Amino acid sequence: CIYTFVAGQKQRVKLEFDDFILAGTTDNCDLEYIDIYSELKSPTDDLLSAPLGGRYCGTISPHLRISLHNVLVLVFHSRVGNKRAEKLRLKGRYQFFSDARYIPGMPIPDHPCGFVLEGKKKRRGSILSPTYPGSYPSNFHCTYLFKGNPDDRIRLHFRDFDIYFGGEHCPYDTMTIYDGSSNWDPIIRKVCGLQQKLEMFSIGNQMLIEFNTTDPMKTDPRGYVIEYEFSNRFVNVKQLINNQKGVSHLRGSECDVRVQSNRETVHYIQSPNYPEMYPPNTTCTYILDGLQGDQNLEKVILNFEVFAVLSDRETTRIPPSAGTIVRPADYDNDDCDNAFVGVAATGTSMRDVLANSEGSSYDVTLCERLPLGAEAMGPYTSQGPRMVVLFGSLDQPISDGQKPLGFRARVEFKTDFGIPGEPVGDSNKCLFRFKNRRGSINSPRYPANYPTDTNCTYFIQGQKGDKILLYFEQFALFEETSIHECNDWLEIFDVFRSENGEERLVLQAKHCWTMFPGPTVSTFGSYEMRVVFSSDSVGTENGFKAFYEIRKAFNEDVPSKEGSDSRHCGHVIQATDEKTTGYFHSPGYPIKYNKDLICDWMIVAREKHQILLRLNYMEVEGEITDTKVSCSNALIRIHLDHSNRTSDVNICGTNTAVIGPIVSSKNSIRISFLTAPEKVNGLKGFNFTWTEVRLVKLDAECADESHYLCSYTRLCIDSRLRCNGDENCGENDDTDEAHCNIAEKVTDMRTVMGAAVFSGFIFLFIFGFFCFLFKSKLEKKSYKERRRHASGGSKRQKHQKPRPRQPYRPGSKPGGRGRRENLGNLDYDNGMLPTPATSRFVHHDLSGIMPPISTVSKSRLDEHTFYG
Repeated sequence: CIYTFVAGQKQRVKLEFDDFILAGTTDNCDLEYIDIYSELKSPTDDLLSAPLGGRYCGTISPHLRISLHNVLVLVFHSRVGNKRAEKLRLKGRYQFFSDARYIPGMPIPDHPCGFVLEGKKKRRGSILSPTYPGSYPSNFHCTYLFKGNPDDRIRLHFRDFDIYFGGEHCPYDTMTIYDGSSNWDPIIRKVCGLQQKLEMFSIGNQMLIEFNTTDPMKTDPRGYVIEYEFSNRFVNVKQLINNQKGVSHLRGSECDVRVQSNRETVHYIQSPNYPEMYPPNTTCTYILDGLQGDQNLEKVILNFEVFAVLSDRETTRIPPSAGTIVRPADYDNDDCDNAFVGVAATGTSMRDVLANSEGSSYDVTLCERLPLGAEAMGPYTSQGPRMVVLFGSLDQPISDGQKPLGFRARVEFKTDFGIPGEPVGDSNKCLFRFKNRRGSINSPRYPANYPTDTNCTYFIQGQKGDKILLYFEQFALFEETSIHECNDWLEIFDVFRSENGEERLVLQAKHCWTMFPGPTVSTFGSYEMRVVFSSDSVGTENGFKAFYEIRKAFNEDVPSKEGSDSRHCGHVIQATDEKTTGYFHSPGYPIKYNKDLICDWMIVAREKHQILLRLNYMEVEGEITDTKVSCSNALIRIHLDHSNRTSDVNICGTNTAVIGPIVSSKNSIRISFLTAPEKVNGLKGFNFTWTEVRLVKLDAECADESHYLCSYTRLCIDSRLRCNGDENCGENDDTDEAHCNIAEKVTDMRTVMGAAVFSGFIFLFIFGFFCFLFKSKLEKKSYKERRRHASGGSKRQKHQKPRPRQPYRPGSKPGGRGRRENLGNLDYDNGMLPTPATSRFVHHDLSGIMPPISTVSKSRLDEHTFYG
């Protein structure tokens, strides 16, 4: 069956299906289907060569269809016959209507879907897809050229938009909007898929739209309805930008602006029509972008110079007088009904605003007329390289009779090092001051990689009577090809100030990539610390993060005696004539040390003597390898020369071989032990031995009886230290204990031989005792045997060799020999066997030895004896 629908001239055919049940399925329409031809120009067109609008069967009816011209043909095919399982149901409605709605403007000659829309003829209207709301044709092209008056801008509002979506870049069906009169002009946007509440603006008075379709597998998309408007009331973008370098209009928006830094530049943003009244129903977004890259990172600083964005007359408050501090909390979105400015400086609020400006949550929302100097005027600083400011007005702007109206703000981009301190000097210099009692410092842009060719200085400042504790959470500098190279480094200085204010810097330590710094404290008398970080032009890493604490200083540089200061462990050890060696160890040794320890020991020798220091045991968290030292949480620091802190030796771990015996250069040596206030495991600790020594050149200098000269190190020690069990001669010299070893070997041999002789005597005594017991037992047994044989008298007969024992058989009398006369009243003639206990008692004596077998007379052969 063929249904041909022919409308009149300048008319279209509309076809809708009310009931549709055909045989087959959407995937198999062989037996029964309908074909729709909606692109025919004449009823006589050949259907075999005409484009097919779609084939349908099963229970899913075609969507609404609109003919492209005035002809539509419906062809029904069926070969089901009597095999139909379900009743055929095919019912629809058709309508002929005017095609005027599909001609939005002046048609372009020789173009089936091309129109020119002029603003001087019609200020607003709508354009529809060629067969909206029916499925649009495949392999089709439409063009819409908008031409407005010289001062006009063009606004597009997508009221309904449903185009086949083939991917993010719209590779199949697509609509392209150009910001100009030709497809050579900049593209505002390419659109496909489903769109809602989409709005676009031209920057000038002309705009071009191109709609192209292909022939993919589709699900009958309905096309589009786009409303357009020519107007000179839209925001004047040129005035808004004010010809500023780095300030640009975001194409396609009415008044969205992007401000880009050109490295620490200053720009200005303002409300539309400033200083006049801003337009109604306008939303403008200002995106302020600082530099962000491997070498550049900036932050945004916003200051309002003028602010008069007025809210509802009934809720407008009396403006505070000049100089009054107005806090941002005094202005919230509930009070800003007619117009407002929202500032989004954090990542969360910016994402919210850029995703949907309606109902967004801002960090600060402002309205009213604000006086100069009010706190709400700023400055506002971004947390990263971006800040978003949004201006919004509703239907009826409110005026207070004063000018200017709207706002004007200063946007300043400054280098952002990502360091939480007070900047010192120019913004492009990495100088920061820290005065809080506790805080943190870090490398630029931490935890991201620090930039190359950077120098940063950190001023940690306390007051007189303070000390500064510094400990590191992370330390990772660029690893050089050799452990001897140190191109990226961190230096720590103690700052000393004289009475007249002059400062003196003393280098405490320099750390390269090979050293993870441990806890450190400012030198006694210094209440300021300065940290300097430097990187070269080659390579970068995450950098460092450290914590500092400004505490009350100790009463003494080193405690004069142990326990004199509960916050400061350690003490001064003084060598004397009677005390020339000794030990000291970490608090809690050998159990466990605690966190947040600062200990100092100073061993002082007599004049013209030095101190020999030897590590006996060490179990301190951390690790020292051939290339790196990592003592972040706990650290033993040996000050070879306390006036030159760079000579300090830092050790940790469990390997005592990392440091050999040390001889001080002067008559004293100092040792410090520090643990971090946090994340300390607490191990056993350490134990040191110290010895007072004297380095001599001639043997005669150490020849008296009260001294002993070490053979290899040439150290002169107290003679009483010989053979004391400790090696007091220094590295690779054990001569003070060498001869003691020989005497000990002789003593040990004598002890062993004495023990052997004594053990021999004990063995002989025990052996003799057991021999005596064995002999006594044999004599007792022999005595009993003699008595038993003597009691037998004349009845004793010659012993016969016993016969083998026969197995017991029921019904037969067991044979055997035995003694009857010793059984007493026991009678076995009844055929019952004695119990095992009785049998053992009868046939064994009390000692457990079985008696000899005796013979019996022939008259008693019928009596039997059984062995238990």
